[in-house]
Amino acid sequence: MKRHLMNLQAAFRQVFVRSSYIALAGALALAAFLLAVWFPNLGLIGEVFGGSNAPLAAKLNIALSLLGGIATNFSLFSAAYTVAIAVLFGINAAMIVYLLRQRRAAAAGQNVAIGSGGVASGVLGIGCAACGSLILSAAAPFLGTAGALALLPLNGEEFGILSVALLFASLLLISRNIAEPAACRLARTRNAQQP
Repeated sequence: MKRHLMNLQAAFRQVFVRSSYIALAGALALAAFLLAVWFPNLGLIGEVFGGSNAPLAAKLNIALSLLGGIATNFSLFSAAYTVAIAVLFGINAAMIVYLLRQRRAAAAGQNVAIGSGGVASGVLGIGCAACGSLILSAAAPFLGTAGALALLPLNGEEFGILSVALLFASLLLISRNIAEPAACRLARTRNAQQP
């Protein structure tokens, strides 16, 4: 575990020394957070911005007031993992972009697939106390599993915990590939195997 944390620290120093990656991670984290909070009210937001003649300031005020849903629609626990998912999503995505730029697409393909899987898993965990996991709640009627979420001990919040864990694991894998290029890992493995 110590090596993973050292790789994470080294990768952060390498990637986030550039302000463009900090901005990318921040923007994507903010976008993920806004989507999670606004998702239950997307119809209202669409109606306000698409079908209303209200001034832009009033439209923006309504959108900003809906951000209070993090305190009312989410439990403290689900709000915490929603924020964690958003932050980890932004960091993962910025590190994937860095890895792609450093290694070019062909060499980084497997690592990006692993990282993208972690990022995609974050989508499953986003949800509020009222609707549970948003994606699974939407798919549940079609899959016939609507009652299955109620049988889980945390009523579906397990998916949020799993998403945070998968995003963190993805972050560790990506940071390893940034901090220890493949040639260095191969040499270390060969040295460890020699008597």
